Amino acid sequence: MSFLFASFINDAPGNASAVLQLADQWDAYALKCDSGADEISHAQTLVPSWKGEARDSFDKSIERQRNRYINIGGDATTGSSAISTYGWEIHAAQSYIENLRYEAALLDRHLATAQITSVSEYMTVFMECYQKANVLVAEATKRIMQVKRAANQCAADLLRTVHIEPVQIGKKGPNEGGQMGQLSQDEIAQIQQDLEALKNGTFDWEGMEQGYIGDCYYLASLAALAQTPEGQAKLAAMIRPHYDENGDIDGFLVNVPTDPDNPNDAPGREVFVHSKYLNGATQGGRVGAYSILEAAWGQNHPGGSNDSDDTPPGMTSGLPANTLKMITGNQPELILSSPTNSAGYSSTERDTIIAASAQQQPIVSSTSSSQGDFDNHGVALVEASVGGQEVELKLYKSHAYTMVSADENGVTLCNPHNRNRDSSDNEIDATFTISWETYEKYYGRTTIGSTS
Repeated sequence: MSFLFASFINDAPGNASAVLQLADQWDAYALKCDSGADEISHAQTLVPSWKGEARDSFDKSIERQRNRYINIGGDATTGSSAISTYGWEIHAAQSYIENLRYEAALLDRHLATAQITSVSEYMTVFMECYQKANVLVAEATKRIMQVKRAANQCAADLLRTVHIEPVQIGKKGPNEGGQMGQLSQDEIAQIQQDLEALKNGTFDWEGMEQGYIGDCYYLASLAALAQTPEGQAKLAAMIRPHYDENGDIDGFLVNVPTDPDNPNDAPGREVFVHSKYLNGATQGGRVGAYSILEAAWGQNHPGGSNDSDDTPPGMTSGLPANTLKMITGNQPELILSSPTNSAGYSSTERDTIIAASAQQQPIVSSTSSSQGDFDNHGVALVEASVGGQEVELKLYKSHAYTMVSADENGVTLCNPHNRNRDSSDNEIDATFTISWETYEKYYGRTTIGSTS
């Protein structure tokens, strides 16, 4: 008997058992990483009497190494999930196609055993079987394309998943700024809650607290956007949940440009974020949307949380204009104070800032290119109003602040560190108001974004 119609059905590509075996190998590697993290922690117990600065440095180094093992193990677990999902897709498709091939073989049997007495009768039966076979071929083709899409998705997930965060190097050597830790289920739930609030335009933007990373330009821009529903929608569009093989959220995909310093020319790409900086940005003391947007930004830089002038370049220090352009797609307006104008900004420039604030455009103010005098520690004391009280407040050189509002009477700003300090070094609220004279003297760069 000829198996003409059965031969129409192509095989689903791939070797399911080999792929699933690879997923098991990744899982085994993840367990080895977890075991390595435990062994490293055990090293601290071997020298219980050792104390002093050297012991402190040793403990910090141990903690860095332990976190790296945990993070690599987490990447391996997530990678295993992606590979496993692909493997089971192959297995399901091959089983489905075998059933389709069986149905096609039944058509062959029907054609071969039909009681046919003429050519025309044969052609009638043949065409009926042929049409049914075409339906089976279409179903098989759909399933084969589904497997191919699963292969592409697996490759994309692996590319996004495996990330080794560079150690942050300061003037005194490695420090704690770049350490990362896996997101807990509670943190994932909080981020998902933040994401829903961003989508609904009900996200509470206040309470951001910058950590040990010098990315104030980026965080101040996020807070500026988060002040309005339109800006919140832009932030929400950057983030989508990532699901593991069981359908549970195991992290988030965040869209960022391939070249952060040239967002105008660089296409976007998604990075998979399932970790946060242990000493990074939080909100109200918890990990949230700001945290994963920061983690994605660091992951997008080959130097991680290191300085942008390092090789390879990191995320520390940058321009709010690039951040706002990257998120909104619109070129920001940059207003620089003039060194030849004692007022800093012209009356037209001041009016532009006031109008932009009234229209709720995202604005970031930076104490770079400033006419003001900062001491050797990069600090200047200014008169400010905080919570209705007049205080002497410390401003910091080359620092970015979120503009909350501006009118004829002055400018209200918010420090992304979620606090300021007065002249006695007491912590005071993050939000403060200063006069235009003070603003124009110390804030040499005003970046106005647009969400429309």
